[in-house]
Amino acid sequence: MGRDVAGATCAYRQRSSEALRLLLDMMPFLAAYAGYELARGVALALRGVIVYEPLLRLETTLFGKPLALLLSMHRSILLDVITGIIYALHPLYFLAFAAYTAVKDRHLFRRLTTSFVIASIAAIPVYALWPTAPPWIAIPGVSRPPNLLVELAELILGSHIDPNPFAAMPSMHVCIAVIFAYYYWRLRGKKLIGILWVGLMAFSTLYTANHYLADVLAGALLGLVASIAGWRLAGSGLGRSCYGKYEPERRAIKQAKV
Repeated sequence: MGRDVAGATCAYRQRSSEALRLLLDMMPFLAAYAGYELARGVALALRGVIVYEPLLRLETTLFGKPLALLLSMHRSILLDVITGIIYALHPLYFLAFAAYTAVKDRHLFRRLTTSFVIASIAAIPVYALWPTAPPWIAIPGVSRPPNLLVELAELILGSHIDPNPFAAMPSMHVCIAVIFAYYYWRLRGKKLIGILWVGLMAFSTLYTANHYLADVLAGALLGLVASIAGWRLAGSGLGRSCYGKYEPERRAIKQAKV
């Protein structure tokens, strides 16, 4: 009886410790998303000027009309639903992937976290200093398609979900999709799934009138640079010193697998 109680207590403490560690692992991601929201207030306090005209001019020069306006002429219920679901999955799918790597591969997780932090450090100041209105705000007559997932979440929460609307440049939806694709490739050795996901997310941001083409390209470039930089930095001597507390655990896991 005493052994059973001791064993149950030990197992409970171990699970509690693992849950606490996972929560701490997620803190950089949660802090960054809080920073995205705070950037809106900083932007309005510092400038009070919302940018969108250069991005509209670029698309008008390339396509004759802004992409959001062109895509709004070819909307369908099916595309509304599909793109709405894909767009609404950000950032939940990425947080789930990060949590999975935190449990399964600490070495990969620290590199993923480093890449995410690099991308966030680059993006948040841009949102604060150069706030950009998305097409659904900037273009008269263009609105976002209804998003069933967001509406369901609002119904459950009993409040309106209001992410920062002036954070179009760069597109973190696309940036995070690229980081996910890069590390999914590193984890599974498969590129096609990641590439398809980036393409779907990029199209969804354009179709739903949340981003311009320039936002998408900037987000993709930022995601690629952050992925490569994070992979190399976290794997360097500096990265190992920053995450040194995980090294004994990683070696123990590898030895156990052998």
